[in-house]
Amino acid sequence: MGKGLALLGVTVALACALLPGVSSTEDRDTVLLARTIYAMAREESYDAKLAVGSVAMNRVGNAWFGDTLGEVLTQQHQFAAGTRYDQDSLAAAHEVLAGRRTLAPDVLYFHPVDAAEPWAERPIKTVGHYSFYETDGGR
Repeated sequence: MGKGLALLGVTVALACALLPGVSSTEDRDTVLLARTIYAMAREESYDAKLAVGSVAMNRVGNAWFGDTLGEVLTQQHQFAAGTRYDQDSLAAAHEVLAGRRTLAPDVLYFHPVDAAEPWAERPIKTVGHYSFYETDGGR
């Protein structure tokens, strides 16, 4: 019985170390943001990951969006929901949650550069395959 428990403990520890989605040390918001960043920008530069995270956090501080990160990230048709994350996405989530922003507080929207219907407004900044805006394309 003792060997079985020891083997189980080693297996759980190994799984936590190898699978980025399995962690008991990360809080819910960090994991949620890391999964969103990974879903939106996994093939993008670290700067693009920070920019996506910055938009999410800018929205948390804006009256037009949810009051919590969970409300912002789960708002319909706004951010892709992911189930996985990698080390870069997790690191970007930690930095953004610690207060680092790569976009001004009024930058609340983003749009793929290669979208079929580009926005008429000029972007504030383009990072990787995303352009970032102060207003949405429907205004």
